[in-house]
Amino acid sequence: MFTLGGTYEDDSLAVKEAAQCMRIRAPLAQTLHALPDGADFHMTSTPPPNDPDLLSHHEFEVFADYSILLVQDEGAYLGDQPDPAWFDTLAADWINTAPGIIGIGAARPFDVPVTVDVRRTPSADDAERQQADHVTEAGLTLPSGRLLIFMQDFDDGLPRISLAPGTYAVRIYSHGLRTVSEDGLEGEDRYHVVLWPTDEEHSAQVLKRYPEPLPGG
Repeated sequence: MFTLGGTYEDDSLAVKEAAQCMRIRAPLAQTLHALPDGADFHMTSTPPPNDPDLLSHHEFEVFADYSILLVQDEGAYLGDQPDPAWFDTLAADWINTAPGIIGIGAARPFDVPVTVDVRRTPSADDAERQQADHVTEAGLTLPSGRLLIFMQDFDDGLPRISLAPGTYAVRIYSHGLRTVSEDGLEGEDRYHVVLWPTDEEHSAQVLKRYPEPLPGG
């Protein structure tokens, strides 16, 4: 609390069991490690007891500039003028990759809710695939150990998710696409990003396609 700017008062303190304190402090220390002073920070929750493979949970509001979100390594760079064909594929499938980067589509070019779950393994029961409107997947190399989810421009103030450096499978579940208004200005669309470490290649692919034209293209 004090590290994040809390005041030195009794109201800022709470009594917890030692084991629970360790579960709170460990993901906090991992996330704060190597962040620059003044960077935005989002608290992560501890894994629920019924899902020990869930390492961390993060909730963001992300500005989907041009209806695009980028899931990427902190050190990756898409370039000042990417190939237009790259964006054509992204608009058609809501998934495309570049080194250290996964581009995903969004229904509206505004702030959209994005939930990120980091897991040890993929969920054994992928019931969310049945519930989601559109599901995509790709592999991501993360040499820096810091993950960003954002629009095309970023700075030091953006929140980072600290992970072990390596290769990850990334699955994106897009929900609520049928709630988007005809003008694309209103909607309850949301995006769930799930990562887990892998030694296998995961090419960009659509696992479940939305049966109507994808909004926001």
